[in-house]
Amino acid sequence: MEKPGIDVVNARLLTLYSNMETKEKVNFYDSWAQDYEQHMTVMDYQAPRFSVETLDAVYLGDRDSALVLDVPCGTGLVAETLQKLGFKHFHGIEGSKQMLKIAESKDSYDLVMIVGGLAQQHLPWEILPEMLRVTKSDGFICFTLRAEESDHRRNLLTSIQELVNKGLWENVVERYVEKWQRDMLPTGLAEEYADGIVTIYRKK
Repeated sequence: MEKPGIDVVNARLLTLYSNMETKEKVNFYDSWAQDYEQHMTVMDYQAPRFSVETLDAVYLGDRDSALVLDVPCGTGLVAETLQKLGFKHFHGIEGSKQMLKIAESKDSYDLVMIVGGLAQQHLPWEILPEMLRVTKSDGFICFTLRAEESDHRRNLLTSIQELVNKGLWENVVERYVEKWQRDMLPTGLAEEYADGIVTIYRKK
């Protein structure tokens, strides 16, 4: 398959971050699935690798038996990388209908991964309490976000701190990563890179 041009990838990203309804966004990802990983390579998207590297340094539990929730799971990049570190049991949630299954879930997870899902125009920041609910005591929740300031990011950080203040979870590590991915401009992908953050919390 011919490598996609930067203009093709940027057009996809601009559409992705536009103000779409949930159903439209799910359909958009469905139509993008076949080319998604190749397009992420073009924009040098490194969040799955950075998040798993960070987790690897702090997760001391039994990886062979750990149950992992990957949300949104996308094409499985995060799970594939975690498998290389010894994790074997995964539940993946993708799309609005499947998101409803979280509220009905009786499963209890050792690890919840939210890599890229909390980006603007994606999962609402209000989902964090539900992710916390389905995590075992002493289980880990790992999520990523871009580092630049925005109203979305401020709301997310406020929600995170509220859960800390309630004594529901505690910060384990926060890793600031330079060159997270190529930055996106209205005119195309930039040569410069945006920075990002990997954060891991432990449920009390």
